[in-house]
Amino acid sequence: MDDLVGLLDTTHFRAGLRLGLVALGVGWALRFVVGRTGPPLPIAGLLIAIVTVASLFLTEDPLGPTLPALVAIVVGVFATRMLGAPGWAHALAAVPGAAWLAFGAPVTTLLWVKILMLVLIPVAGYLITDFELRHASRGLGVIFFVLAALGMFAAVPDTEQALVIGAASVTIGLLAWPKVAASMGPEGAYVAVAMLVWIAASGGEARPPSIVGSAACLGFLLLEPVLVRWRPALLTIADRLRRNWLGAVQASIPQFILVVICSRIAARFSVMLPAILIVIVGYGLAVTAAWYAARKTHPAETAVASL
Repeated sequence: MDDLVGLLDTTHFRAGLRLGLVALGVGWALRFVVGRTGPPLPIAGLLIAIVTVASLFLTEDPLGPTLPALVAIVVGVFATRMLGAPGWAHALAAVPGAAWLAFGAPVTTLLWVKILMLVLIPVAGYLITDFELRHASRGLGVIFFVLAALGMFAAVPDTEQALVIGAASVTIGLLAWPKVAASMGPEGAYVAVAMLVWIAASGGEARPPSIVGSAACLGFLLLEPVLVRWRPALLTIADRLRRNWLGAVQASIPQFILVVICSRIAARFSVMLPAILIVIVGYGLAVTAAWYAARKTHPAETAVASL
């Protein structure tokens, strides 16, 4: 407990918390200016990235070419979206910035981590954007990302930068819970993931399995878009939950469990193979639970499909 209190008294945490509170105020002000009705404002992901970068700058953490790489991701996604391009084109437009961040920013010497960043940023950004097409009104994209950021903090051995994005995510997450004012947003989904994996790569290099666990903490943000195509009946599960703060908590329980598995079990190994196996087991359990939930939702449909 004393160690945790000590971490919360660090310059990194205080910077992330203070700027996060400013961003929270700005977000709610924009919500009232635009109007309290209508869809959530697509700004939470951008605010998380901006606060994290600004906080790292204030704590004199070297960013190097990280900032222009993040800007390239945002500009690429925004430009393709303004041109009316489909979602897969947004992912392709994020690739140059992701490559710049992975190979141009001296964040890690591990080649497989650089490749992971190059692949995960566009893929995860695309999947989170798809996730929010169904769940933005409940704030689940933001809430699930907050859990992923906290999981990454719990996973990596070097926690200073992770404290920043953790504090930023938790405070800005109040734009999505208990009342929903904001969603991750298309550009925000890509750049927030980029910020998360960049910090995971920086903070986890001393124990590489923690980088795998950190990336896996994205959990149902990656799984749900795939699962609903495999079992469309899963779309009705969220509809059975109340559209309020309690329903959001209930919907977040599977994500929380998966984050715990990835951050507190898989990420604690010092060698890679058991960490990967634990992640596979965790994701396998999630898929099995989804299949069972779909079967309980539409048992007749599942029985016919099995004939």
